[in-house]
Amino acid sequence: MLTDYTAARQLLRHGAELLDAGAPAGPGASMAKLFASEAAVRNTGRAVQILGGSGFIRGVEAERLYRDARITTIYEGTSEVQRLILSRALLK
Repeated sequence: MLTDYTAARQLLRHGAELLDAGAPAGPGASMAKLFASEAAVRNTGRAVQILGGSGFIRGVEAERLYRDARITTIYEGTSEVQRLILSRALLK
């Protein structure tokens, strides 16, 4: 979990540095969004698994965090859209 957190922060920092430098930041931002949202789902899923059945009870923090993480792969640029942006950047 810590590895995913650290990698997501580094990707975010890299995208911000590109933007600050006036360089094209689209692919960098897409990598950060894609990785961070997928890592959030992966790690909150692990937290729910660790808690067992109580992780699914409404009102338990892990359950709410999982729902919140899952929606990040859907709205404001789905993971599939981010992958499309990145594949187009690779083919240029």
